[in-house]
Formats: sequence, structure tokens, C-alpha cells
Amino acid sequence: MTERSLGGVVCPKVESIAVRLAVATGCDVRRNEIAGGIRLEADLPAYLSEPRRKVVLAVVADADTYGHERTADGDRLWVLIRNEVEQCPGDR
Repeated sequence: MTERSLGGVVCPKVESIAVRLAVATGCDVRRNEIAGGIRLEADLPAYLSEPRRKVVLAVVADADTYGHERTADGDRLWVLIRNEVEQCPGDR
């Protein structure tokens, strides 16, 4: 499976979320294929402008699940896109 796939098929939803998250945070997005889907993670900068904050909020709204982690190294946002056929409507 590719790192951009759900069940071996490239999914535009995963790509869209990953690109928007990278642009909004200015950070690389890490991708992990996990049981049930794809988890995308990005470090959050100390400050997000209002337009970038709105993009981050739109990204998490498009994800199936999301969360925020605070560590000694900084803040991290993660989103999960579930591995379901309806997530990639072009593959039906």
C-alpha cells in the first residue's frame, strides 16, 4: 500500500487534507497507515494567523477524527481518515 492510500487506492480526501494541513502549519505532514485508516500529523507553530487558523479548522472538519497533543517539544495536530469505501467516492 502507498502512504497516500486507503486500502491500496489513492484517495483525494487524504491528499487534500495533507496538502491543506502542510500549507496552514508550514510544517511537514507525517503519514501513518494504521488499522482502520490513515493518520496525518503535523507540528503546530507557536502562532497561527487568523487565515491559517481557519484552514486548520476546515481541515479538522473534513477529517473523520482529530486531536491535539501537547508535549515538551511543542503542539501536534493529528487527523484520521477512515478506511471506508465511501471516503473515496471515485472508486465506486
